[in-house]
Amino acid sequence: MSLFLNRSVAVAALLACVAIAVGAQQKSSAAKGINTLAAPVPTPLLNGKRAFISYEMGDVTAFPSAYSGGPERAYSEFFAQMKAWGRFQLVIDPSDADVVFAVRFVDSQPQIRLGISDGKTHVALWGFVEQVDPAVFKKHRDASFTQSVQLLVSDVKTLLAEDAAPQAAN
Repeated sequence: MSLFLNRSVAVAALLACVAIAVGAQQKSSAAKGINTLAAPVPTPLLNGKRAFISYEMGDVTAFPSAYSGGPERAYSEFFAQMKAWGRFQLVIDPSDADVVFAVRFVDSQPQIRLGISDGKTHVALWGFVEQVDPAVFKKHRDASFTQSVQLLVSDVKTLLAEDAAPQAAN
């Protein structure tokens, strides 16, 4: 019996190490060559001053069993990080917004998606997707979830970097 217990503990420790190593290596989609700046950034996105952050209902069955919090977690974390960045004045009425950021969690893959649209015309301007590491332990999944939201904000920051300027489409 103690041999079985020792092996079980060893396997659990190995899985924990693998989960930590995988989570530590998570890179933004831009660093992986996805969501790169090969296309011109739309002018409404570059010039936008006011933003509305929209909560798109995602997969709700993953909360609270697989991830801590509720289905609005991606929205809440994204909102807080965008507010801390301070690039946009966040508004609570979408009709006051120059741009709309719509954030959604999808559990089937799992990933967090961000769609960016023009606040006046409602035309899609850009989008990002960040994978959430489906780690074995909930605390590692939670950490990966938060890191994926941070990567989305980083993607937006990179897209709107001060040296980015409107480019004419050829």
